[in-house]
Amino acid sequence: MNSIRSTFTRLVLVATACALVAGPAAVSASESSEYEEWSAETRMSLGMRVNGDAVRSLLPGNWTVAAAAGAPEQVNLTVTFMDRHVILDPQGQPVGTGSSRYMVMSVLARNAQGEDSILIINGISPEGTGAYEVYQPAVVAIAERSLSGQGDSNAHVEENWEMVADSGDAASLTLRYQQSVPTRRQSNVVIRSGRNTGYTRTYAIDQANDALGAPGVADSRIESFSFIAEGPLFSRLFDGNEVVTGVTSTPWYHREISIP
Repeated sequence: MNSIRSTFTRLVLVATACALVAGPAAVSASESSEYEEWSAETRMSLGMRVNGDAVRSLLPGNWTVAAAAGAPEQVNLTVTFMDRHVILDPQGQPVGTGSSRYMVMSVLARNAQGEDSILIINGISPEGTGAYEVYQPAVVAIAERSLSGQGDSNAHVEENWEMVADSGDAASLTLRYQQSVPTRRQSNVVIRSGRNTGYTRTYAIDQANDALGAPGVADSRIESFSFIAEGPLFSRLFDGNEVVTGVTSTPWYHREISIP
């Protein structure tokens, strides 16, 4: 049977059809002046241990990030590749072109008062520095996804991501894996800018996560994996000693954003 090949954008026409019919009425906070945006996305996230000094250099002076367990020279970093299929404003109209692809880096940090928060510290985006004012403007932002399956069997998926910033920083991810039934999770999360920590956004999230494991681990469903990051900043973050601790596929991720 021929592989079913399509981009994320084409897939979403079927996957989110019901949500789009309802438009902004399907979003619970659509009447609130704080409500900013709704989106439907597909994501691939990497949990990593990376160079601690390089990460700390991106944090405000009164924020810290704990050393990774058993690796005091490293800290935990999440690298998330996103394909935003549909982006709508409170009136149900497309934001920009209505779709976007980018990569985000985030850490769990703590301020001097002992408060923990997820900070967005860097990334690559075709939308410029973004709401958090930390992204590097992209000159390339590509997402590709191919699926192959028969009947009711779990599909094999191949994904290719390529992100290049105008600074010369670049990241690419290629992997192949077997899908499993994802776990649905609903949550409300406050996200903070790593540049201006007084700026926060609240996400009401409905998502399905498929934890694939770590590359090379016996029970992992990852069949092949390659992650390459290089450039002025990325070569310091990913200095050759980085460790991938887990990979999570999120085949669908619905997010409602509001500003406190």
